[in-house]
Amino acid sequence: MSLRVLGGKYRSLLLQSPRGAQTRPTTSMVRKAVFDIIQNSIEDSRFLDLFAGSGAMGIEALSRGATHATFVESQKDALRCIKANLTALKLEKEATVYSYDVFDVLKKLEKKGESFDIIYADPPYHLTSIYSELLAYLDASLLLSKGGILFLESLSPSPLKNMDLEHLVLIDQRRFGTSLLHQYHFAR
Repeated sequence: MSLRVLGGKYRSLLLQSPRGAQTRPTTSMVRKAVFDIIQNSIEDSRFLDLFAGSGAMGIEALSRGATHATFVESQKDALRCIKANLTALKLEKEATVYSYDVFDVLKKLEKKGESFDIIYADPPYHLTSIYSELLAYLDASLLLSKGGILFLESLSPSPLKNMDLEHLVLIDQRRFGTSLLHQYHFAR
């Protein structure tokens, strides 16, 4: 599958994408929707791309003015693509890539005092229990800055049941084919 950067400095440039069924690239329709929503917030932001796949979301953020993107991915093929894409666009200095389990990285980032203005998470659809676990973790942590935005992509219908969240507020849900995009605001 060929992916292109949709907007910004690197608009129309081709990105490498992992082959096979282990990763599912975020569709251009969903990417466009996300960046339309955050178009006034992306400049000078810090972006966290969880379950990053090809890195298209974080690279799109950098292309549109984010100062730094952190990528978290555990699949070797996908990691190779992320690193190749960052190298091809000369974005290595604006990016950090972690090749560990997402929760291990979140703990490490939290310990380092990192925070992000925008977090995008696109877990494998078949890992339905990870959605609630991820939301609960991000709700309790300070990884998302005050006023920050969390996007969580899931299969439609949503695997999420009514959750009692203290700081994350669901402000929008949009369906794109078989995908559902949840948008949360961090109100601490």
